[in-house]
Amino acid sequence: MADLTVATDRDGADVVVRVGGDLDHDSHWRLERAVDEALDGGPAGLVLDLTAVTYCDSCGLRVLLGAHHRAGEVGATFVLRGAQGQPARALRLTGLDQVLG
Repeated sequence: MADLTVATDRDGADVVVRVGGDLDHDSHWRLERAVDEALDGGPAGLVLDLTAVTYCDSCGLRVLLGAHHRAGEVGATFVLRGAQGQPARALRLTGLDQVLG
């Protein structure tokens, strides 16, 4: 199991959260915390970059869906990018790729 890494930076008015490793039951709270902190600053948009995520379980999918909803609640745009391999397959199989864009 790979540890989850989360790095946050700004791209203009947007906050970009880069995630790497396994997004699962043991680590999902790290991304939840990063999303909460990013959205507390009132960004125009939230970008979740999953390029380096190697695994995503149902807890990880729940965090992604929650981030989408939370961004909408504060009026921020939401962009999910870079999902590949197993995480992209999990998003497709659940239909979340259509919901999250």
